[in-house]
Order: sequence, then C-alpha cells, then structure tokens
Amino acid sequence: MKINLYPNFDEVFTDETLKGIFYPLCSLTLEKYPNKVFHFISSNGLWMNEDFETKNNTVNYTLFDIVGNKYKFNGNIQLYKGYKYAKDVIDKLQDDFDLNGKYYIETKTQTEDYIEKQKRNLALETDDDFDVDYYIQTFYEFSINKLNFEITNEFGAFRAIIDDWPGSDQISPVVYNETTEELKGALNYYDKPNIDNIDTFEVIGKIVGFEFFTDGNDVLLFCNGSGKILCINSYS
Repeated sequence: MKINLYPNFDEVFTDETLKGIFYPLCSLTLEKYPNKVFHFISSNGLWMNEDFETKNNTVNYTLFDIVGNKYKFNGNIQLYKGYKYAKDVIDKLQDDFDLNGKYYIETKTQTEDYIEKQKRNLALETDDDFDVDYYIQTFYEFSINKLNFEITNEFGAFRAIIDDWPGSDQISPVVYNETTEELKGALNYYDKPNIDNIDTFEVIGKIVGFEFFTDGNDVLLFCNGSGKILCINSYS
C-alpha cells in the first residue's frame, strides 16, 4: 500500500465543480489494484441541506464516476449549504495562506485569531446558508496541517503547533485497511447505502477525519467493476 498525503485538487477531480467544497486528503494505491488510485476526500467545513439529496450524493455518501483515476461528480451541488460563498472565498483564503502560512506556524496563530482576521479582511459574516467560522476553521486547520507536513514530514501535528497540545507518540497509519479494528468497527456500525448493485462494491479503507481537522468526516471507500467509487461519511 502506497499513500500520498495531500494530493493536488486537479489530481483528484476531473473539474473544479467541487473546489472549495471538498478537500483532497490522501491518495492510495494497492498491490491488488496497481493501476488504480483511490482518493480519500472530505466536505468538512460546510453543513448540508437534505432537501437537495440525490441518488449520487446525500448527507451520508457521495457516489462518483471514475475517469482516468479521477472523480467525476454527478450529484447536486446545492446539497452543500453555502457552496456559492465557499467557491467565492476559497482562492482568497488560499492566496493569503500561501503568503503567510509559515508566519502563522512560527507565531502559533490561534484558530480563533485567524478566523477573526480573515472575517475582517474578507468582510465575511455568517448567515443561514454559510457558517463562516466553521468554514474558515476547517480551511485553517487543514492548511496548517498540510504545510507542517510539507516542512517536517510529520503528519497530524497541527494541534501541537497552534494550540500547544502535547504531541502524540502514536504514529497514525492514515489509512485503515480491512485488517484493522478501526475499520472493522466502522463496517459493523454503518450500513451500506441503498444504491444499485451495492453488493458488488468492495471495501478499500478508511481515514479518520479528526487527524486532518479538529473534527471531520470519516470516510469509507468502496469500489466496483463499473467504474464508480463510493465515499461514505460518518463523523469523528
């Protein structure tokens, strides 16, 4: 098993429909499927509106087509509350972080301070559709974690960096496979979605969302021979 942490967005998705909505967490190749790449992703940072669920995306799962080892979205983007705000602000947040990310690490800028700064700079306010604090918090913790990994090759250390939490002495496997109790427990607890040909899908693995964010969506991936991937979300 080979894991690539923090792949680029365009390495995971066929287009930018979900930019600002989904975060690429890691990509995985397996000896069993040497020519396939499986991507673990999360829409953490946005709440969902069940009124816009479709057979391809609900609050519990997203079903993608696989095109050239990338994910093609066929669901309803309106499921993700505040998606228009998110797509408008994501590049602005990224530009600032590209410029100041190392400074935030060096000064241990707290999450609350970062949120207030960005809200002032971008004139953002929370409304019924867009929880701006939650969105910025998710972006910041993901980005701090990613940048620190790029600098130190240490995964999941953002709490110690910005919140002075003690460092963990347990190295995460990042992806839990079918032999681990972490994945077995999840499979026993969560039912497979009621979609066509669900029995033909095969478990690939699981990640734990709170290792990428303060909290987050755990993701189980299934695949089948029809060129589809199923991402099932639970909550850390």
